[in-house]
Order: sequence, then structure tokens, then C-alpha cells
Amino acid sequence: MTIELMRHVDYWVGIPLCFALNSFNFFARLIDLFKKRGLPQYKKILYIKLSEMGAIILAYSLIKKMREEHSEAGIFFLTFKKNKEIFQALGEIVPDANVLTIRDESLISFSFDTVKAIRRLRRENIDITFDLEFFSRFTAVLAYLTGGKKRVGFSRYSFEGLYRGNLFTHAIAYNPLLHISETYLSLHQTITNDRKNSPELKETVADNTIQAPHFISNEETRKGVLEKIKPYKISGDTRLILVNPGEGMLPLREWSLKNFTYICKELLNDEKNYICIAGTANKYKKEIRLHAALNNPRCINLVGKTSIIELLELFSLAHILIANDCGLSHIAALTSIEKFIIFGPESPQIFSPLDEHTQLLYARMPCSPCLSVLNHRNSRCKNNICLQAVDPRDVLMRIKKFL
Repeated sequence: MTIELMRHVDYWVGIPLCFALNSFNFFARLIDLFKKRGLPQYKKILYIKLSEMGAIILAYSLIKKMREEHSEAGIFFLTFKKNKEIFQALGEIVPDANVLTIRDESLISFSFDTVKAIRRLRRENIDITFDLEFFSRFTAVLAYLTGGKKRVGFSRYSFEGLYRGNLFTHAIAYNPLLHISETYLSLHQTITNDRKNSPELKETVADNTIQAPHFISNEETRKGVLEKIKPYKISGDTRLILVNPGEGMLPLREWSLKNFTYICKELLNDEKNYICIAGTANKYKKEIRLHAALNNPRCINLVGKTSIIELLELFSLAHILIANDCGLSHIAALTSIEKFIIFGPESPQIFSPLDEHTQLLYARMPCSPCLSVLNHRNSRCKNNICLQAVDPRDVLMRIKKFL
């Protein structure tokens, strides 16, 4: 399904469904008031984050903290099928059998897998659910229908944000100025209370509480990656430069192909440099256009030809990564590769990768960021001047200083 179709479904189906379930929930809460309370004991914890592999990585601190405090609890995660492989890279913090997936290729497969996931999770008798999507009505409905006794998620409160009803027992105010990793970790603060219906939180999120996972190389996988690049005669004397021009799903936040082409051609003037176009498969095929524009034997196209784990091995072997703000930059943050990440309509203050090996390229235009979770990342901008203002010559100069 396209992003636009998902937005339409979330709006036209999500709003009435949230309203209907909200009405039912009102009466269910009245009955619940008469039940006796005890100390919270979580035997089963569910996290829901369907899209954005990068955001799953940024939720690592929350998942790890909950696992440390409730070591006996079963951990479950519900996500899109294309994201499942990232959990192998996270050290299997969620058991493979407990990662439930939904296919998003078509509305039929999406609906079938959703019903299947709800049935499975209701049988599991979930104690607490964290909805890690920001203002998706669909995931708010999922959190409610999967039967979690406590449901933690973001609320707009007095913001103009998207309507989700009142389906959470713990409604947390979304802070548009805080890094997402800190925002996620703050969800942990109020779970000892029966309910949370006001926006204030009592504790700050200290920098040293944010934990980033680190990829541990596997010798067998590493050999497989080396075999894939062996035909191109890349040796220890060469520099492997990874490039990802974007997937084309949100063109507004992608630097132009012309700029990527310029950078790569300039770098290829040095015979020590090899360009490898890397990333996951996508239907927009921007990498094919970049590869054709470069037309150089020292340019390799491996997009869609590596698994996530192989990509991580590739990051470990390469010198630098040049990419737009995307999930790939967060995957790369699990390694020590130097990253040059280009931001435009979204803010690096909120979405930057969690490591010290990231150089942010951001023009700081007064109209940026215009893509926000509060507008469903649906900007009216048709001309991404914020990205056009990032001069490829300046980017090239910073890259050459590092090389």
C-alpha cells in the first residue's frame, strides 16, 4: 500500500472506529472503577510500531529498561513484515517467535494479518501495551483490541494533533522538541499508576539513560558480504563509500539525484574510492538511475541484494555513508561507520541517529521542519528549498576532509 492510501484508511476508517470504541470504552471504564487494585506485575508486554525501522531502533532504551525491570515478562512486538529482520541486529531483545508481523503490500493481506495478530495477542492475555506510533489511529485501535490491561500511547491533549479517541489508560503528551529516543523512554514513567490522564511528567530523561545497541559482526556473514564485493576488486588499499539516494516514498525529504550524482562523480575522480549504492529494495528504483548516471566500473549497485544483517556487515567494512534522513541511517548507527546525513523538512533535533559518528547536514531554513507527527507527515510544501539549500560542494568538502 502507498503512504497516501494508508493516510486515507487511517482517516476515513480510523476516526469513526476510534469514536465507536471510545464510546464503548467509556462504559467499560465505569465498571472498571469498582475493581480492586494491586501492585503491577507485568507478565506480558506488547510494543506496537508498524512503520519506520529507524524508530524501532530508537525505542531500544525503553524496551531494554522494561526488560531489566520485568525480566520474567514475555516481550511481544507487532510491526510490518519488512521490519522483522532488524530484531536480529538488536540482539534478539524480542524473541523471534514473539515478533508478530503485518504485510502491507495490499489491503487484503493487511486486513488478514491484522485480524490474525489481534486473535493471537488476545490469547496471550497482554498486561501492558506500548503504542509507539505517534498519532496513528489504527495502532490506537490495535492497542485497544489486543486487550492490554494498560495501554500507553501519545495524546494530543490541547495540541491540534490527530484525533485518536480516549483508548489509552495512560495518555502521554507528545513533545515535538524532544529527541524521539527520550520521548519513548518517558513512556515508562507512569506505568505504576492505574491511569494517566494529564500531560505532566515528573522526571527528566538523562542523556546517560539512552542506550544504543551495537552490532556484533558474524564471521560467516562477513565472508558472504566479502564474496559479493569480491568481483569488483575492492582491497584494503581502497575506500568503500556507501551511498543511498532515497527510496522515493517521500520525495519531499530526499536530496536531489543530481546532487548525489555530483558528489559521487567527484569522489570517483580518486581511483582509491569505490561507490557502493546500498539499501533495501524499493519500487522507485532511484539507485538504478544513479548507477546509470555514474557509469563507472568502480560503482556497485547492491540495493535489494543484501539482508539487513549483511547491510550491517557492509557498514562495518565501509568508510563512510552518505544518505538522506531515513531508516538506513539509524541502522548504520549500530556500527562505527562515519555518516553524512542530509536533513530538510524534518528536524535532526528529533530524529538524528544515536551515535557520535554522524555528521548532520542541515540548512536550518525558517520553514523547516514542516513534516511533523502532528500533521501526519503530510506537508503542503511542493518545493523543498530546505534540501536545495544544502550545497553539494560544501558536503563534498566535509567528506574529503574526513577521507
